[in-house]
Amino acid sequence: MEQLNIKEENKYAKMAVNLNFVGKYDEAVKYFIKALQANENDFGVLINIAANLTVLKRYDEALEYYDRALKINPIDEFVLCEKANILFTQDRFNEALKYYDAVIENNQINKLAYYNKAMSYEKLGKFHEAIKSCDLLIKLDKSYIDIYYLKARLQEKFGKYKDAISTYSVIATLKQDDGQPYLKISSIYNKIGFYNRALEYIQKMIRISPERAIGYTNKGLILSSLERYHEALECFDKAIKIENDDPDTYMRKGNAYRKVSQNYKALSCYDKAIEINELFFKAYIFKAELLNELKQYDELALCYEALIEKDKSKVYSAYVNAPYKLVLTYKELKDYDKARCACRKAINYYEELIYFSDGSEEFKRIKGELGGMLYGFR
Repeated sequence: MEQLNIKEENKYAKMAVNLNFVGKYDEAVKYFIKALQANENDFGVLINIAANLTVLKRYDEALEYYDRALKINPIDEFVLCEKANILFTQDRFNEALKYYDAVIENNQINKLAYYNKAMSYEKLGKFHEAIKSCDLLIKLDKSYIDIYYLKARLQEKFGKYKDAISTYSVIATLKQDDGQPYLKISSIYNKIGFYNRALEYIQKMIRISPERAIGYTNKGLILSSLERYHEALECFDKAIKIENDDPDTYMRKGNAYRKVSQNYKALSCYDKAIEINELFFKAYIFKAELLNELKQYDELALCYEALIEKDKSKVYSAYVNAPYKLVLTYKELKDYDKARCACRKAINYYEELIYFSDGSEEFKRIKGELGGMLYGFR
């Protein structure tokens, strides 16, 4: 390797730093490497190279330079943390834990290391270890709000709903101007069917944060669960007044209209959701259900065709068996030419699903039924 003098090293390092300032990280790496030629053990240059490579998502290369830095200073807190974070990003959670532990061993008040350690345990599905890490950080800093949110989320994720509600309640005490913990508590009660309790807490959230659309949307959902549909519609309207570009709210409003048999208003809401986001496939599904109930088969065929065409993943169209139902719709319309064409396309569609689902018996059954229909069209 060509050796450079200290003056040249400083020149290249300064050039690299300037390139960093303008976001040219790839070019900066090249100049840091040139600077490293003067002193291959320059700790600062090594970690700068690693940091830039991390920004560029060249993680394996970044780890190589962090490892070189750790050979020089094996207990450097920044390097240990950054290496752990890269390992976490690469889903190498057990290895990440080793380095978070190394950070804590040298600095027992490093809050971020405890937090990330809890996150690593969560990824590994180790609930008790994750909660223990949360509790250690809470013991260290009882006002560290993020760790309470993580702990509550973990408790909820693993079905400890009562504990999660208690933890969210602590947050509400610590941050009395924050409606988010009440939103979370309300969502838990709604999930487990305690709708009146859910309503109580969502109203607390709305009192604190009346400017947030989600409060009214969630209140509308709870009221719908209580079969108080007209009140739910009022809540959805309030949410839309605050935020009128959320297709989900229009879809929920459509569902409420459907419950009170205002079907054409429901269809209008589904159409508005699709207008906002033509890839919001749930709206197509609810619209199709209602059109089928109303026996509006021409519109139903168009709805299924749009869903099949736009859902490139096939997740939603397969969930409702849209290709199969399109064939049935054309049969209802007695348009047998279109039914025959749709049937051929549907058979090809289900052949793909069978292949990618490792031979789903349900899809095989539908394909067989379609084959019988196609034979009948001849």
